[in-house]
Amino acid sequence: MKKIFYLLMTALAAMAISCQKNGSETGTAEPSMEGVFYADIPGDKALVEIAPGASKSYNLKACAFQSHVTDITMNFSFKADADAVAKYNEANGTSYQMCPGSAFEFVTNNVMLPRYGQASTVAKLKVTASGLEDDVTYILPVTLDKATQTDKWSVADTLAAYVIFKMSNVDPNAPGTENNPYEIASVDDLKAMKSKLVEGTMVYFTLENDLDMTGVTDWEPVNTLAFPFNMDGKGHTITNFTGTTSLFGYVVGKLCNLNVTNAQIDNAAGAIGIVGSTAGTQDTPVEVDHVNVSGKINNTVAHGTGGLFGIIINATINACSADVTIVSTKYDSGGIYGYDNSAAPKFSTVSNCWSAGDISGNRMVGGIAGNAANNAAVSPVVIKNCYSTAKVHAQFKYGGIVGDAAQGQKTGEGLDIKNHVEKCIAWNESIYSDVADASVHYSAGAVVGFTSVKNYLADCYRRADLDFSDCPGNTFNVLFDQENSSPESPLKQVAESTGGTNYNFPYHGKAAAAGTTASQVAKALGWDESIWDLSGALPFFKGGDAPVIITDDDAEGQLPDFGEHEFYN
Repeated sequence: MKKIFYLLMTALAAMAISCQKNGSETGTAEPSMEGVFYADIPGDKALVEIAPGASKSYNLKACAFQSHVTDITMNFSFKADADAVAKYNEANGTSYQMCPGSAFEFVTNNVMLPRYGQASTVAKLKVTASGLEDDVTYILPVTLDKATQTDKWSVADTLAAYVIFKMSNVDPNAPGTENNPYEIASVDDLKAMKSKLVEGTMVYFTLENDLDMTGVTDWEPVNTLAFPFNMDGKGHTITNFTGTTSLFGYVVGKLCNLNVTNAQIDNAAGAIGIVGSTAGTQDTPVEVDHVNVSGKINNTVAHGTGGLFGIIINATINACSADVTIVSTKYDSGGIYGYDNSAAPKFSTVSNCWSAGDISGNRMVGGIAGNAANNAAVSPVVIKNCYSTAKVHAQFKYGGIVGDAAQGQKTGEGLDIKNHVEKCIAWNESIYSDVADASVHYSAGAVVGFTSVKNYLADCYRRADLDFSDCPGNTFNVLFDQENSSPESPLKQVAESTGGTNYNFPYHGKAAAAGTTASQVAKALGWDESIWDLSGALPFFKGGDAPVIITDDDAEGQLPDFGEHEFYN
């Protein structure tokens, strides 16, 4: 008996050694069997009608039908399966056509199936009416394309993932269309906007009256699911909005010609702005034009606080203003927006905007933007022809226009995304540190608090008497004029000989001539006078009210010397 036991143990030991050898040769343990997987689109598979110009999004998952590949985590991608159309039609007695390539997009196409899991994370599929013919029903079968980290897998012989759709014939004069927008004439109408939004379909609204929201205490944001809408405020004003959330939530599509005054947002539950928590999505852009806000925001919960928006993604913001008090204990506070979360190849542009008031936060705080971009898959941000008179203060990484434009890279190298800060005017009342700890030594700047040598920084100016101070440990970071810079001609770092370190990468621009007004600087920079009225000390929008004037109305002086630059034709 002992001999048999010995022989058995010897054989088992030999098998273990063999398995260990095979595993060490491949770098992973050898799966015992092949896994069988399939693609799935959860939800109803009923026929969907999609209007021209609209879209519908679906979740995609990879699921395990039979899997003994349990010692690894796998990543799957998806593809359209044209070969499955005939099989579906034969099995169901239909004659659907394969969806044309112009009508679908894998917005995200990578999922992870966790070890021992039955369903993966979620990818996104978007379907539109592009290229569809009238009265034709289409099917889009989806199957698994590739798997990484193992070759021990196959696709199940099943068609679980498909969408069936056709192009709908929409009455161009139906309610909510461009020709016949819903009219918002009361606070109740404003509340009812939520019920009229439709996934993937642009719904149109106009504001017909000024609205006073005094006493409205049960406000829920208009758009919590990122459905697209187009709202023309027609120059009307919404006053006395209060709450813990933004007015609209997601702003996706277009918002224009709207004023929101005396707003109060306290104890915000997430990224926040008076107008919206988020502007745009990676799939659907947003255009925001001539939207002006005033009020106060208190955010002690989440990063991303801005006068208009907490977060922007794939956004174009033009001719907007914010006269706000922002009190935040978190990162990323800005007069117009908190941070940009766009991913390449999409990017955001903020132009012809101004801010005033008092803007504070822990770090990454700016008169226009707190954090130019805050995404690992970053894309360029363009901020141009903007100015701020706001008081800006934080612990570190704060600036008159932008707090952080280097994506948090402590060396100032930044990621290779090349932000643009161009023709901006830091006319701030003051820029200073909120901390007394001399060991805190991150950067602060008149224009950009913490920038990257890869950014385009061009023709930006600061007021001559700007009250500026960096953190106590940064006594060497004082205002000085800096030339335009680009990736080919990088911004020079604060010299080590003056006590600087690679944690200090300010951009101060150039000082305007003493006595010069911000409007004079803007005029010399060639700001668009179809948008701007430059007749006063501070620029303001044509047809709008002049902002609070910090400088002397009667200030006179020589215009600064503006040289030509390669970025401007």
